[in-house]
Amino acid sequence: MTPSGVEQISNNDEMKYRKEIKNLRTWYQVNNLSLHVSKTMELVIDFMERGTVHDPIGINDAEVKMVESFKYLSVNITNHLSWTNRIEAITKKARQHLYFIRRLRKIGMSSMIPTNQYRCTI
Repeated sequence: MTPSGVEQISNNDEMKYRKEIKNLRTWYQVNNLSLHVSKTMELVIDFMERGTVHDPIGINDAEVKMVESFKYLSVNITNHLSWTNRIEAITKKARQHLYFIRRLRKIGMSSMIPTNQYRCTI
């Protein structure tokens, strides 16, 4: 697992956050690692009622892409910390499995085959 820059921004003071990103970049250099800015994403979680605009981060003269959600270790994380994306992904997967079971039942398979299919996939 690679380190990630996590810092709280309070009173619109991003200095600690920017310093953390600089420390992260230094850590990569010290450990002879390269940071792929094209694969790097920034997710800002902001609970303020009025949305605060944050300046994008620049690393190695390239701008880091700011995203509203991303998938990390099979979990979708959004900037509002909602579970909507995760629930939609699970629902989609369940529908795909149930569709196959319904097709087996529709073509007249014995009830044991769809039951075994369910037990194998769930």
